[in-house]
Amino acid sequence: MLQKDKQTIQTISFFILLAVMLFLVGKLFLPYATVLLWSSVVYMLASPLYNKILSKMNKGKKTYIIKKSLLAGTFSIITVLIVAGILSFVVIKIFGQGRALAQNAVMFFEKINSPENENLKQTIAAEVYRLSRGTIDISQLNLTKELLNLASISSDTILKSATNLVKNAGQFFLSLIFFAFSLYFFYIDGAYLAGLLKHAIPVDSETSGKIFAKIKEITANLFKGLFLVSFYQGLASFIIYILFGVQSALLLAILTFFTTFLPLVGCGVIWFPLGISMCFTHSPFKGILFLIIAGSVISLMDGFLRPFFLKDRIKIHPLLIFFSMLGGVKMFALNGIILGPMIVILFFTVLDMALETEEKKDTEILNEDLRSYV
Repeated sequence: MLQKDKQTIQTISFFILLAVMLFLVGKLFLPYATVLLWSSVVYMLASPLYNKILSKMNKGKKTYIIKKSLLAGTFSIITVLIVAGILSFVVIKIFGQGRALAQNAVMFFEKINSPENENLKQTIAAEVYRLSRGTIDISQLNLTKELLNLASISSDTILKSATNLVKNAGQFFLSLIFFAFSLYFFYIDGAYLAGLLKHAIPVDSETSGKIFAKIKEITANLFKGLFLVSFYQGLASFIIYILFGVQSALLLAILTFFTTFLPLVGCGVIWFPLGISMCFTHSPFKGILFLIIAGSVISLMDGFLRPFFLKDRIKIHPLLIFFSMLGGVKMFALNGIILGPMIVILFFTVLDMALETEEKKDTEILNEDLRSYV
């Protein structure tokens, strides 16, 4: 009896110690979770090309290890330079054009609020009142004043954010160094590190292998089906904005990129108001032409490109993807763009595995019963 109690105490103590160690390990790696997450994502996306080049090298030669290290270093440095260059350019342009966009918005709303447009505003208010059957009355709503306040606040916020960004520039470059360092070791020992994680998961090797394969598949498919199409829409919108002389084109293109994840309205929430504003500030012809081209090139192409890239690889409803991204961003900030959909898809994957296991058990029991009757 004493021996049994002793074993029970030892087992409980072991699990308490394990929980404490897991907590401490989590605390150690949590400050670098963002670096590790995005470096692993980049590694999974770039590893096919890296492995293809690596497979052409002769493993029997003495210089193989040196060449492998040089290749890994080259890949990691090039990746970091590309990321740093794009982020630096985008951030500088965002803060430069963001304030100009807010100021232009103020000027636009002031123009709309001018006496010569009073008849137009009354006509719009009357039409809205008629279409809503008297439930919506915007004639007394001073929407222009509220939008002017919002634009002014946005302008000040952009200036403050730019100041904070300059202060945190050192931390940003330090993160890039850690990013390159992590990428290098992922390229060198990616398979070994993946094996360690597989053994750390308390499930059988077959199940852990399926989970890791699914994570890699999800990452590639999310990039191809969601981000690649969104990148096309952002790039196409940037070109269109430039051609039509839209100010703060880069900032609006970046906003277009992010709004592509919105259901129903999508990136139309950006380009449609721009087209309407052109009808007021320039000419109705230019505004209508902009709406037609933007609707065709930016939004309609989404219906063709997204199914082409996805090809039923992500078997989950777009609404779930959208809300998983929103929830992920709320929980994990920028990391949630990847982690949100990944958690949802992995949940359904693990659920399918559990159902398959249960079906196998039922089949085995049924076969045993049949054998007993025979």
